[in-house]
Amino acid sequence: MAGSGRGRGRASFTFNIEAIGFSKGAVLPDVVCKPPPLFPSTENKPVPLKTGEDEDYMLALKQEFRGAMKRLPYFLAVEEEHEAIERYSKRYMDDEKEHSAWTPAFFCRIVNQILQQQLQVQNQKRQRILSLKVTWMC
Repeated sequence: MAGSGRGRGRASFTFNIEAIGFSKGAVLPDVVCKPPPLFPSTENKPVPLKTGEDEDYMLALKQEFRGAMKRLPYFLAVEEEHEAIERYSKRYMDDEKEHSAWTPAFFCRIVNQILQQQLQVQNQKRQRILSLKVTWMC
């Protein structure tokens, strides 16, 4: 049963502290109580981008080249991953997207109908008022 205690009389470190640069009884470094800086200081500033006609031409040339490569029949587009089993909820999510699509033509028709109804009501009120005036004046 010897050696099964809490370690009384043994050194508190299980490794050799002299290997990491401290001797017995040496003062350990102070504890830092503030967070490190968010970004390290940049001693070397970044080089500004080159601007001019040559760089603009090269940029346009690269973009045109990339577009031409994508239009080639050999360009493989990334296909969407399809699941082996169609999920029940996904089918109805697609239906909701179709029904929730806002179409301005439909909206304009509804607004026009509402405006026409309001104009008809206003015209009816005016005609009533005019008929009352005509009967009162006679």
